[in-house]
Amino acid sequence: MGIGSVSSSPLSTLFQPQATSVEGLQDAQARVEDGAAQIAAGNLDPAVVLSITNAQIDFAANAKVFKAGQENAQRLLDMFA
Repeated sequence: MGIGSVSSSPLSTLFQPQATSVEGLQDAQARVEDGAAQIAAGNLDPAVVLSITNAQIDFAANAKVFKAGQENAQRLLDMFA
């Protein structure tokens, strides 16, 4: 699907950023859990710690995207009310 595609419905794309951010939240959580398991198993590789740190940053960014999507959806609903 390209930019400006006629086949895309406004309703289907309205919640796409929220769905994408939820997938990002789940991915970040899985990376933290994996890193925590590696550290608990005794793997003190700096790459593992860096991966956990990056996952925390990604989680925060995806949470902000999700919140912005909710705020935009609320604004849209307010306009129709």
